[in-house]
Amino acid sequence: MNRKTLLIIVAVVLGLCVCCAAVFIGIALTGGLTALGLTQPAADAGEAFMTALKNGNFDQAYGLCAPTLQRELGNARNLETRVKNAKVQPTAWSFSSRNVSGSEAQLDGSVTFVGNREGTVRLVLQQIGSEWKISGFNLREK
Repeated sequence: MNRKTLLIIVAVVLGLCVCCAAVFIGIALTGGLTALGLTQPAADAGEAFMTALKNGNFDQAYGLCAPTLQRELGNARNLETRVKNAKVQPTAWSFSSRNVSGSEAQLDGSVTFVGNREGTVRLVLQQIGSEWKISGFNLREK
């Protein structure tokens, strides 16, 4: 086998390897993006809830709660009292983990409270129809 034929074979093999790698990377990215897409609606609902708490809009935050949590809280003023008495009104947050299983989701992350205190956040969500609602929350100072 001459040198030219050997170089052609090596080039073809390397080309096939690059193509296969590109296909596998594409599959992995597509799967990752699909998973991200499945958790995004729940994450959006969690963001809306946290933003309402941050802005002191407890009526809006209460409206983003599932009926079971609304019954537990009673009304938006009770939600406000719970958050303010515990001194856990958020000013900034990020979710480091988001999981969806069927019609339930959980968002976990870190949070900064008024007064620049650090803590953790966990939101539990329930899908009701096409909407995600907060069915439980835990805001805790570290």
